[in-house]
Amino acid sequence: MTSTNTMPAVGPPGRKGGGTARERREAKSRRRRTLRVVVAALVVVVVLGGGGVAWWVTSETDALATQSTTAKRLLATSDGKVAEQTTRVTLSTQITQAEAVLAESALTRVITGTGDARESLGAAADAVQGSMVEFARGQVETARKSLASAQARAEKVFAATEGQGVEDGTRARLQSALDALAAVDAAASSSVGGEDLAALEQAANELSSNRSVVTQATSALSDAQDAITCPAPDQTWDPDSGKVPDDALAPIPWVDDHLVRADVLDTLIALDAAYQEAFGVHLTINSSYRSYDAQKSIYDPSSPIAAPPGCSNHGLGLAVDIGGGVEAFGTEQYEWLKAHAEEYGWTHPEFAEPGGRVPEPWHWESVLARSGS
Repeated sequence: MTSTNTMPAVGPPGRKGGGTARERREAKSRRRRTLRVVVAALVVVVVLGGGGVAWWVTSETDALATQSTTAKRLLATSDGKVAEQTTRVTLSTQITQAEAVLAESALTRVITGTGDARESLGAAADAVQGSMVEFARGQVETARKSLASAQARAEKVFAATEGQGVEDGTRARLQSALDALAAVDAAASSSVGGEDLAALEQAANELSSNRSVVTQATSALSDAQDAITCPAPDQTWDPDSGKVPDDALAPIPWVDDHLVRADVLDTLIALDAAYQEAFGVHLTINSSYRSYDAQKSIYDPSSPIAAPPGCSNHGLGLAVDIGGGVEAFGTEQYEWLKAHAEEYGWTHPEFAEPGGRVPEPWHWESVLARSGS
């Protein structure tokens, strides 16, 4: 009897599950080495990545903190020096918001960032800076206008006193003051058109510190003006008298060949309207503004009736002579004006009253006139 012995198929000697024990050990070792490399790589990525984020967060935080500190200084120094106060309010709000961002955790700052806070804070600071420039420029321009006013007046008096018997020393002081005014203005003028805040503030300070120049000019001007005296104590010499520019005068509507200063015309029209309601006719205007030459032509030193050139309110466009019954004291028309004229800005000066220096019922002046003449 033949017996068949069946054996299971086996692999090559020493192999189990597709390889020898040695091969299995080597494969396992390779897998371990690969895992260690992967783990090491992940550690490097995490460490390096985390360090980069940390550096970025620190850098952004430091930048925002520095910007906030600078903004706080700007807010403090801008107090009372801005043209628009709302710019400081906005800056204060943005500083508060920046401080809130700085108080957040590092993780929150990583997620939200600081860029928006820095941009908003920068814009608010720029607005305050611009408003400070605008304010400083306004200070300079205001001071320059004050200088210009003093300068224009001094120049006018200087010109008007020529040949009027004013001592040379007095006019020389006035000329010196004019030169000083011009020098101060020239020093400030270059800064007005620029955006340099420091230069503008310096110009404003210099103009303020040089107010003594204006005082000197005013004093010299007063000396020069006082050197020309009018014959009566209630008369004041004025370099503008008889020299009022055409564009500062206006014709009286119902007698357009007569002129008064434009800024008192409406009051005279209102007075005339009330007078018409009372008497049915316009005020009769016999005399109004007189030029220097016109005043000179009627002036008689032996008579107090007409003031000398430069001493008359007619020459300033602030006086009118009225007829139509007003030329006599005690008439109904005169008494009506005495009772009502001041309601409309016109008055009868003391020198023209019945017991005055020169009784003139017909002479009436705007309340803007400085003296009677």
